[in-house]
Amino acid sequence: MTSLRSPVYTMAMYTQERITKKTTGFVSAALAFLLLISSFIPYSSARAEEVAEIQTQQSGTVTADCTITLPEEYSGKEYRLTDGLVESYQEFDKDQSLEVDLPDGAQGLYLEWYDETSQYTVSQFDENGATLSEESAQPFINAYYPLAEETARVVITMTGNTVLSTLAVYGAGDLPADVQLWRQTNAVDLLIVASTPMSALDEFFGVIATYAANHDIPTQLIVMSRYSRSAQQELLAALWYAGYDVYPLFADFTSVNNSLYKTVRNDWGRRTTLDYLEACIADYSPKVIVTHAADETAPDGAAQFTGEYVLLGAEDSSVQKIYAASETGMTTLDSSAVLNGCGGKSVLELSAGAFELCTTRHVYESELIPTSSFQLVSTTVGEDTVGNDLFENIDTATLSAYVDPTPAPTATPEPTATPEPTDEPAAQATEEETNFAVATPENETSLWLLIGLPAAGLILTVFLLLGYGLKRKNGKRRGGALALSAVPFVLGLAASAVLYFAGNQEPAAPEAALETPVPTISATPEPTATPEATQTPEPEVIADSASDEYYRSADDPAEVIIVDEENGHWEYRTDTLSIMIDRVETEYTNYGGKTYPLVYFIAQIRMRDINSFRTVQSAANRNGAGAIKPWLLARRNKAVLMITGDNLTESDTQYKSILIRDGKVFLDSKKSDILAMYPDMTLRIFSPGEVNADELLMDGVRDAFSFGPTLIRDGELTTVNIDEVPRIANETNPRTGIGMIEPGHFVAIVVDGRQKEYSYGMRLSAFAQLFVEQGCVEAYNLDGGVSACMLFMGEQLNRHGNKREGTIEDTYQRRIPDGLVWGYSDLVPSEDDPIYNTGEGG
Repeated sequence: MTSLRSPVYTMAMYTQERITKKTTGFVSAALAFLLLISSFIPYSSARAEEVAEIQTQQSGTVTADCTITLPEEYSGKEYRLTDGLVESYQEFDKDQSLEVDLPDGAQGLYLEWYDETSQYTVSQFDENGATLSEESAQPFINAYYPLAEETARVVITMTGNTVLSTLAVYGAGDLPADVQLWRQTNAVDLLIVASTPMSALDEFFGVIATYAANHDIPTQLIVMSRYSRSAQQELLAALWYAGYDVYPLFADFTSVNNSLYKTVRNDWGRRTTLDYLEACIADYSPKVIVTHAADETAPDGAAQFTGEYVLLGAEDSSVQKIYAASETGMTTLDSSAVLNGCGGKSVLELSAGAFELCTTRHVYESELIPTSSFQLVSTTVGEDTVGNDLFENIDTATLSAYVDPTPAPTATPEPTATPEPTDEPAAQATEEETNFAVATPENETSLWLLIGLPAAGLILTVFLLLGYGLKRKNGKRRGGALALSAVPFVLGLAASAVLYFAGNQEPAAPEAALETPVPTISATPEPTATPEATQTPEPEVIADSASDEYYRSADDPAEVIIVDEENGHWEYRTDTLSIMIDRVETEYTNYGGKTYPLVYFIAQIRMRDINSFRTVQSAANRNGAGAIKPWLLARRNKAVLMITGDNLTESDTQYKSILIRDGKVFLDSKKSDILAMYPDMTLRIFSPGEVNADELLMDGVRDAFSFGPTLIRDGELTTVNIDEVPRIANETNPRTGIGMIEPGHFVAIVVDGRQKEYSYGMRLSAFAQLFVEQGCVEAYNLDGGVSACMLFMGEQLNRHGNKREGTIEDTYQRRIPDGLVWGYSDLVPSEDDPIYNTGEGG
């Protein structure tokens, strides 16, 4: 019989194993060291470029070459000033300062404040610290400060509490056309009063272009409510583009809902509004006022209230004419007429260019067509008869200024001189120039690196020889040990040689130019130099959210809509938004091991613009409470895709943390995880207390949610036992959640539940796994249960039952206070149109 025995593990075997492990460790360390050294310089360079790109999203500036020093408590928040976004900002207290060390050739400092302020100074210093100048605050929200040639540092000192959005530094050369250099004026001939930045463009852009930019008539624009910093910025950009350089007067009236006349009237205050407008009209003493209609034909409640109170404020003034924008107005401006004072462009052409600058409007509109018809509602100089000029019956000689521009003459091109014939050959590179080009390649290899690599390898080889290779075994030297000890030195020589030859490789010689024939009668031009071979660029990695394949094609209609109810597939595609939804019908095995049918909906959302996303509320006063049926909420807001939100303040606030909607803070607590949508189209999740509402707002966040729990964060599935979370752990619950695969690419999933014959529901851990399968790196649970919903083009896709007993087994569709929305389409039916799926009664 053969006996099976385990091998004997002797001390000699143990000693040899230790030696082998130690030797392997030495060699591995040597290899790692050499690889680290050889890759250090190129890696560091690439990383520096990456950081510079991340830290500033500005174009045409040298801000990335500056050193910005914030107060110590704000260190690391410089990105809020250099990200190119006016909605992100940094707050400063009185006596705090901001320092900027400048690169050579800096010619100007550009500050974009979040709020208008006069509480700062700008000081310039030379490289020795001597003061060159100190300037006070400009009365503009966007302010430009020229820099002296010898300025090395700028210090912005806050004389009060301030909020700064953007800091940019411009280098030598012409300033970009979008840098705004505003001025102020006193008495004007034309006063325009708008309710908001949007209505100013919609109804009065053509008036401003025609009279202020084209005819140079002194004009002042008053905007009663700035609405948002982005809207304000877009108005300023559009006005500047049109050639209007008188800074608008922004009043400080705000309302929770500009659509509702009564709400605006209560929020603005009748007496306050009237006093303000009376004072403005008295100060500017205009001859003509243009404003909104004072009735329900106005764009919204804020515009109507503005028009009404402008008329009241002008009753005792010396104004000669008052016009209201109106589609039925009898005085019409020609929007297609060439404006010689505006570069020969018409109002319509200027509007097209201005609209490109108004990115927040692109999701709602495809163009800007400003009002061209106006109704004369008051006059002391007679009725209009011709009806094509707001200054009809007013002598232009009585205006403070008036220009009737003429077309700029077309320059006659100078004749091209005929080149003289020459027998001299084209200049050739000298031997010295050629040698210099070879000796200093584009990717120069450092001398210390070429020497250091073999030197480091030699040191490691000596170390290995003394500790291992030269030791005798049984009185003999071991050839293998000697060879192994020499490996680091050989690798060092090889790496040095590779780096040297790669860095000093000569480019392929260009083909020889053909000889030029001897000139006869006609002059022969010099031979064209053969261009140097260019390297083939690396293929650009395109984010999935930006790939053209997901969006409309050039031959498609502006909005591509696909509805395939039978096969459970829906699509919506434009130039900037792609939504693809699939219904999944499968099975689910519960805790007890029983299998039931399961139905859920997955929406793949890709967007190229943050403005494709928004939040909506049911309450007209946007107070976070109040609820309506989901289909009504979606249709009233023309939502392409809508899913349930976090229930806002309607209920369960004792469990929630930070709630922000459209920049308004509803709650700032530390009870649960927070989900925030950032302006760079990323979803970020924070633990309770990790961030507060003010910090999110300063980062440019307009919407933050609190429901939870977190399903995936930073690519890691949660380790919390989320199936035991109170209130929402029931495994038959319907679910709603949102995840992110990459910036701009989101996944929304809604699971139907509590209907065993149709769809059972899911436990939270199984729900989280759906987002893992989709490749999400962030995922967050939103309000589910009978609130769970997904709507596409005003129709609900998922469905509930009709059981309503006030228990966990209810299946009806609950009214909801809020929703997450992607897209806006006028093709979404109105609430008065037929509804085929309300989400209940299944």
